[in-house]
Amino acid sequence: MMQRLDVYRLLAAAGCILLLMQGLSFINLEWDLTLDKRYTLSENTVEVAQSIEQPILIDVMLGGNLPANYQRLRTELTILLKQISAQNDFIQYNFVDPFEGVENKTGLIEELYRYGLAPEVEIDQESQSTEQTIVVPWMILNVQDDSTLESKSIRVSLLQKNLGDTAEQRIEQSIQQLEYNVTDGLHRLFLKEKKSIAVISSHNGSSDVQLASLLQSLVPYYRLASFDLKAFPAQPSKTLENLSRFDLLFVANPTEEFTTEEKFMLDQYTQQGGNSLFMIDPVNIAQDSLFSIKGDAIAFPIDIGLEELFFKYGARLNRDIITDLFSAPIVIAQGENASSEYRPYPWVYHPLVEPNTAHPIGSAVGNVLQQFVSSIDTLKNPTKKTVLLSTSNRSKGKKPPFLISLEEATKPVKPSTFDENSRITGVLLEGEFHSLFENRIAPFSWDKATKSLPAKMAIFSDGNMAENQLDKGNPLELGYDKWTNNLYANKQLLQNTVHYLMGENNRLILRSKEIRLAFLDKMLVNNQKEQIQTVIFALPLALLALTGLFFSLMRRRLYRQ
Repeated sequence: MMQRLDVYRLLAAAGCILLLMQGLSFINLEWDLTLDKRYTLSENTVEVAQSIEQPILIDVMLGGNLPANYQRLRTELTILLKQISAQNDFIQYNFVDPFEGVENKTGLIEELYRYGLAPEVEIDQESQSTEQTIVVPWMILNVQDDSTLESKSIRVSLLQKNLGDTAEQRIEQSIQQLEYNVTDGLHRLFLKEKKSIAVISSHNGSSDVQLASLLQSLVPYYRLASFDLKAFPAQPSKTLENLSRFDLLFVANPTEEFTTEEKFMLDQYTQQGGNSLFMIDPVNIAQDSLFSIKGDAIAFPIDIGLEELFFKYGARLNRDIITDLFSAPIVIAQGENASSEYRPYPWVYHPLVEPNTAHPIGSAVGNVLQQFVSSIDTLKNPTKKTVLLSTSNRSKGKKPPFLISLEEATKPVKPSTFDENSRITGVLLEGEFHSLFENRIAPFSWDKATKSLPAKMAIFSDGNMAENQLDKGNPLELGYDKWTNNLYANKQLLQNTVHYLMGENNRLILRSKEIRLAFLDKMLVNNQKEQIQTVIFALPLALLALTGLFFSLMRRRLYRQ
């Protein structure tokens, strides 16, 4: 009777456990116990995911066998996509191996390049053997409009590359930016109403082909239009009226002086709450002359008429050139004819400035290349000032006029002479701007209200920082130096600046999300490989033996009693 009762109790307990497990299977509970809240979606990501009303398929090109670093990236991305798809049943994803069943890999790689899906070559060196793997760190977001049957696809890069990063740091940065990249891709995929940017084409500034890389990267987010402040010289009020329709004013490297009427346009545009981005050179250097056969150029100050406008708003562009020990190299030809060779030399006139990582614009952004940059001083007035870019603490200022020669790059640098503190080269102004023309006679009548509205303005003291290099007349990626094969973060910083000025702060906050990953010390692992292997294999066996011995002794003691 007792044995039958024990069987019934056992069956009842098993049934209760099965019912409990079945009930818990319908409850989806997750707790993010990580210190950095790595697996907690931001409010902006949840809002974007829940707003999708059409089926969307995300193809991730990280299927198949991957190196260890990219396996970690795939794991983190899988967790993220699972969380996002749980917010909306319309979101589906799958991992694709682009090389599965492909015989002509070379042709596929060329096709990937044509579609803008540049692959990466990962080289894994272990035990004197080198293994090369081609990885495609991209994902494609696809959606089809049921009413028009038109499909739309967006490419999203999964790899974050900064100058000087190791493979581990590159993957860490990429994992940190995963949520931003996915949310940004969803935002671009369903963006319908775009804000507008006026790109100033007058005043002999940077050409369209020089700005091609940056402007093309902004097209998915905004409407861009070329704007001429001199279009209606007899009707400046009409020009100002047209300018007021834009959300952002983009000015890159103007070299012609702004007239009083044009300064009044810029001033009144700001008074109405218009945001603006200025890249200005207070000192002129003919780089064509510098990189010619003669190899020298004169640095001299220029006046384009905007100094008093910036001064009124709380920023002063100094007429100097900042040199820095922490700088980018330039390539110089040495020798003559067939014996000549190209060598990189440090060039103190091209400082690698540091972004303010505490601000959304500079968060997770690498070093930015600026060329012949000047310093900026901030002045006391009601506008809020935030430093965006600054040089290192080993810099030195030079006052023009002076001669710059390429021979300086080949001569030894004296670090002791670079004893000045960090200097500001980019600043953000926010708030209500006092008009330059208050208590002054306006150059032409303007009927709009004179009350100042809050606005934002970013000023950089390098007019060329948005210009990309050219290869046979074709624009290259902004920040890429074809001579040294280095990639700088100019494009990412300026993109963030435009997004911030346009009020896209919520998405930029995702860039500030810090994720701390633990990586193995490869040198330590290689040096203590045998000891680690011994511990890994021997320790579990020893614990198992001790456990068996313990239970054996306990069983003997029990039966003796």
